[in-house]
Amino acid sequence: MPAFRHDHSPCLPRRGLSAAVLVLAAFGALGAMPAPVHAADQWPSKPITLIVPFPPGGTTDVTGRILARALTTQLGQSVIVENRAGASGNIGSAFVARAKPDGYTLLMSGVGTHAANVALYDPMPYDPVKDFTHISSITSSPNVIAVNPGFPAKTLADLVGLIRKAPDHYNYASPGTGSSGNLAFELLKQKADLKVQHIPYKGAAQAVTDVMGGQVPILVMVADTLEPQVRAGKLRVLASTGAQRSLLFPDLPTVAESGYAGFDAVSWTGLSAPAGLPVEIRDRLFEATKAALSDPEVIKPLKASGNAVVLRTPQDFTSFIQSEVGKWTTVAKAAHLKLD
Repeated sequence: MPAFRHDHSPCLPRRGLSAAVLVLAAFGALGAMPAPVHAADQWPSKPITLIVPFPPGGTTDVTGRILARALTTQLGQSVIVENRAGASGNIGSAFVARAKPDGYTLLMSGVGTHAANVALYDPMPYDPVKDFTHISSITSSPNVIAVNPGFPAKTLADLVGLIRKAPDHYNYASPGTGSSGNLAFELLKQKADLKVQHIPYKGAAQAVTDVMGGQVPILVMVADTLEPQVRAGKLRVLASTGAQRSLLFPDLPTVAESGYAGFDAVSWTGLSAPAGLPVEIRDRLFEATKAALSDPEVIKPLKASGNAVVLRTPQDFTSFIQSEVGKWTTVAKAAHLKLD
């Protein structure tokens, strides 16, 4: 008689049994595999490029190089500055906006590239908020309003009085249309209801020369650029444009202190990356930046050039940029400022 099975398990052919054993073994092997390693966990594993969207030697470039050295120490990988200038910073900024968001391409952002240019250029090659992951602000520096020493105004109130007595009679110089000095004085014109013509120069050097020579009476520019001429008595400063007094001219009153409450117009820099940066890398960059900006070897050269260190969280820095876009777009449109 044939033998009977006393269990109820299905009887598998030898080939089927072998396949089942292989499948179970595969599942066992998978269970024993380590968790996958994410790129963010290994970051940074190679040098990082920090794009400065302006030529070498300017305020943004100097600040970027100080920051790059400090981040190299904090992150254990070289942070290399690369200048990509053009179109008031738009070329370098657009390059970063299109870069892979892997933490290896960063940007020195600023008031021009991430606020004023929105109103000055049409179309803009990027959205200053949506196309970036903003990590932290870095520095803030006021402009100063200066005049030729022979000009009769000794205070901002004097200057405002002279302009009001002779509308459209006076001119003021700045390093160029859309520069922080240009925007700062246009904001003052709108708040004080002044009629004075703007003469835009292609950079600071010739503007300073012409005001010292008496061709133009008024000059508005970042404080560190004018410090040597002011110390030498070749220019007289009347007011600084920030909410706080200038580090270089601590005895100089602000525009707000001179009768225009709430006035604040500064040149600022920040650290940004392409949109979509993993939050883990963003947070590591913020912590590294925070540590860098607390280092006396970083603070000292920044303050020496008139830059206050300003740390903001990624969320606060993003909100700040949004407010700056709105503020300077309104000012630029009212002043009919445009660049091709």
